[in-house]
Amino acid sequence: MISNAARPIEFYGSYDLEDYTDFHVRFIEWIKSSEQPVAGLPPDNQSFIVSGITDAFHQTYSLYNKIGIYKGEYGYHEKVFPDRVTYDLEKANVIIISHPFSADGECSHSKIAQADKLGIPIFIDCAFFGVCAGISFDFSQYKNIHSVCFSLSKTFGTGWQRVGLLYTIDNYPARVYSDWQYPLTACAERHYDLLSKYGPDDLYKKYRFKQEQICSKLGLVPSSTVIFGLDYTNKYDQYKRGDVNRLCISQGLIYDPL
Repeated sequence: MISNAARPIEFYGSYDLEDYTDFHVRFIEWIKSSEQPVAGLPPDNQSFIVSGITDAFHQTYSLYNKIGIYKGEYGYHEKVFPDRVTYDLEKANVIIISHPFSADGECSHSKIAQADKLGIPIFIDCAFFGVCAGISFDFSQYKNIHSVCFSLSKTFGTGWQRVGLLYTIDNYPARVYSDWQYPLTACAERHYDLLSKYGPDDLYKKYRFKQEQICSKLGLVPSSTVIFGLDYTNKYDQYKRGDVNRLCISQGLIYDPL
């Protein structure tokens, strides 16, 4: 706990940091409690609470100029910096790869392995961890993964109160949050009790059967990420993501009576 006397005046308040610190520890434990393999991350003492993976992206953009991505990747990067994004990975200063992949919610290890051969720092975006299954998050075999970031937004539907956990060996601004007495307490507090509500594999198990029903009804292939159905024809071309049409069926999982 930091006393009021030790804080800058703009941070006077009735909070303490014990719950926040405990949340950081429990967030680490929550990730590693998955039935899916989780290994090969930077050390736990190089993990930092961030305001969702979006915050970690912004910090990545500040550290690296040319952002390498695969086609079908999360469109945010191109929206923010269209002139700094490249599909030619050899020209990149950093390569950002979503795992599961943004276009289809499937395993990205083949993409990571290809990128790893280039000797360029890699950032792994694990935004769909918590709503997927059958995917390994063991990155031990790779040499160039500098950062891996997880988020609770998809699992708990808290994107407007987002919080994430960034593992990194790079000199990210998040490293000084605690030293500068800038803890993201408001982001974290919403999730203190939620970590005990659902584990990282529970949402997939809860909704997998419903996903399969909806996909069968719509003529889709169920993704390994439970909120998606996939189309490899031209039936749903308006949802084109790289080489696949990805439909988000999350509302149907909750509301569709079938």
